[in-house]
Amino acid sequence: MKPVRMEISKEFTFEASHILPMHPGKCSRLHGHSWVLTVAISGEVNPDTGFVMDYADLKKAVQPLIDDLDHRHLGSWYHPMFDPTFTTERFFVKGLPFDFYPSSENLIVWIAHNLDNIPWSRLELNETCTSRCTLTREEFNRSKGL
Repeated sequence: MKPVRMEISKEFTFEASHILPMHPGKCSRLHGHSWVLTVAISGEVNPDTGFVMDYADLKKAVQPLIDDLDHRHLGSWYHPMFDPTFTTERFFVKGLPFDFYPSSENLIVWIAHNLDNIPWSRLELNETCTSRCTLTREEFNRSKGL
């Protein structure tokens, strides 16, 4: 039997706040989202395992990044002046540039760079239940000049 090619995907959720100060509307103020990241892997079904990739392996690869994002503030657009509990480690995501502008589009590209250890084919980031952005591996590689 000829191997079948398909796409599998797994959803991951995290809670995070951000500020988009250059936004003309209310998103220029501090607010948060229940973000949903979908990571898709395309490939042939392995005839020995019956998998494109084991979902447990996919979770093991992605979950550390989700844990870093969860309950954090994205970007540097936060002023700790009135917050006595402020520490950089407590509020900000490890590895996220301090001047990062946390739009969904910028965030999904940053996530893509941090998931280069797995053969993802498509990433989808839902900011709300009706607003999302999608990045394909092809577009990501093209942006890197590959």
